[in-house]
Amino acid sequence: MSYRGRFIAVGIVILFNVIRYFYYHQYMGLPFEASFFILTAIFFAVAWVGGKQYDLVKFYAEKDPLTNTYNRRTVDIVFKKQAGICKMKNKKLGIVLIDLDDFKEVNDKLGHQKGDELLRCVADVIKMNAKKEDFLVRWGGDEFVHIIPDSKEDFHLDYILKLKEDLSHAGIHLNISIKASIGIAVYPDDGESFDVLIRKADTSMYDMKREK
Repeated sequence: MSYRGRFIAVGIVILFNVIRYFYYHQYMGLPFEASFFILTAIFFAVAWVGGKQYDLVKFYAEKDPLTNTYNRRTVDIVFKKQAGICKMKNKKLGIVLIDLDDFKEVNDKLGHQKGDELLRCVADVIKMNAKKEDFLVRWGGDEFVHIIPDSKEDFHLDYILKLKEDLSHAGIHLNISIKASIGIAVYPDDGESFDVLIRKADTSMYDMKREK
């Protein structure tokens, strides 16, 4: 969660108090009183609390609280921004759709708490395979979308093998077999809109499921 709302609110209070100082004590020539500092402290406290509420609302509007990944509301904005950058720099943008296999069985046999633990674990594994500028979204109940700027031409195979290996190792610690079907599409080769690319990745993912 960022501190942007708090910093902005505190900044406004600082500006207000500078203006207040110059108006009352420089322009009008009024003497300093203890109330000036008391009121300033109260203003800072109110600004910090109000800014924190803004940061919380913004965080939960963008993030999935279970996995601390982004939610679907943010995808269009991020995709358009990253696609624009890739187009300008003549680079590729990878769209990876990751679907957990047999997730329903985990919930049914081991309970939803274990299922939640599994989702958090998978999100953490994907993040470990991500670069700083990557964007990870919880797309559905047991699906994630990984948006990868500046993707290499042949990143598909290496990505799939590495992620599957890491998920397998993570499953040992959870005492669960973690397997996933993965579909990949590349902008602009497979399409120029997110809807087209996610459908392409979805088709690719189900092809992988049928091959198992």
